[in-house]
Amino acid sequence: MPGLFCEVKAYPTIGIVLLGGISDKIERIPLHDSAGIAYTLADENGGYVLTRLLSSHIWQGFVNGKEIDPGDTRSPFKVIRHYREKMKRDGMSPHDASFSFFSENIRILSGSSDAAAASFGKCILEFSDGNIDRDDLENRLRGISESAGRSFRGGLTCTTRQNGRMVTERLLDPEDFSEYRVVGCNFSSSRNPSDNIHSNIVMDPEYGTRVETASARVRKLRDLAREVDVPGIFELAERDTGDYHRIIERCGVTVITGEMRRYIEYLTKLKKTMWVTYIVTGGSNVFTVVEKDRTDIIMEKAGEFHFTPSVLKVAGEPVTVSKNF
Repeated sequence: MPGLFCEVKAYPTIGIVLLGGISDKIERIPLHDSAGIAYTLADENGGYVLTRLLSSHIWQGFVNGKEIDPGDTRSPFKVIRHYREKMKRDGMSPHDASFSFFSENIRILSGSSDAAAASFGKCILEFSDGNIDRDDLENRLRGISESAGRSFRGGLTCTTRQNGRMVTERLLDPEDFSEYRVVGCNFSSSRNPSDNIHSNIVMDPEYGTRVETASARVRKLRDLAREVDVPGIFELAERDTGDYHRIIERCGVTVITGEMRRYIEYLTKLKKTMWVTYIVTGGSNVFTVVEKDRTDIIMEKAGEFHFTPSVLKVAGEPVTVSKNF
């Protein structure tokens, strides 16, 4: 009998209130409140992680065609092994008591590790018939990616400390953003590893102030979400981007290159004639937010400012594509 399997699609994320600082490199628990959105390509022809998890006679996994060491503490194997007993199902033979997986990023600009972590979380839920505490699962998924909860819950989310652990809540659904698009403007610079940011930012003398500011912004975000004030949400995100990058640059981590800065200066001038905001996380993208019918204005600037554009929309939680059990 062939092994049991499930295949899941999960979506990457963009920070709204940016996270800087984690507990350690193993558990990766955030040190302060944060927020973000899940996204995908507007035409849905990419912008997701596709993961197939199957019962197997061996522990073996591949991410983007590269084999993953089962002993790697940041690999999905650690989470799967933890829930292994709850994932056993009728029809799973003793010969197939292990698990294997194949995971692939499909045209993702940034935030792929969140999507990967969430895809494994959804697979684990499927194998266990949902008989797992989702908040506990989310925190274990952080070992793969510290902000996995954003992708795991979908839409607009915030992550806050509740009863001694970090919990992610959905504040708005993808449909609430239907009149807006994010143009991902990808520049050719190399990405700074997120761990560089997490380890450096906590050394800043004003890190305590950053923690307080992030919490206050998440509280404000809740108010904006209750009013479904989408422009206000992205304007808050732009302010947070500015504060965040001033801190990390002071700590020796520069993400915004000269070309990116030149484009941001153009966006600042553009504000005089139309509504537009932007977000820069830890990678080489300037995520430009506009009304749905204004994306062409940004796309037309790709050649002048030397970026590759992709039109994005807010996405939901992971979805099961197929399963055999």
